[in-house]
Amino acid sequence: MNSKPSIMERRRFMKLLAASGAAVLAGAAPRARAKPAPPSRAHPKALPAVPAVEKEIRSQKKSLAETLKVIREYELPPGSPPAVVFQAMRARSKR
Repeated sequence: MNSKPSIMERRRFMKLLAASGAAVLAGAAPRARAKPAPPSRAHPKALPAVPAVEKEIRSQKKSLAETLKVIREYELPPGSPPAVVFQAMRARSKR
């Protein structure tokens, strides 16, 4: 086959380009943009909180704070090995 595009292919491309430009000028694009936006849903924070849920959240925050305090105050002896050591694994064979 010929590697150069033929004149007919260029003509078809130019016709398509002209037709799309005419469609834009005729107002097809503004009608597509004129659709109203869908109504937004209420954000979860906008909903009223139940007192039991608020109490549980406070309890969990307190528990987390206490746990983090214990972890941060734990003294590691100098030169101790790290808790986690990364070791690369060999790739599995494709059998």
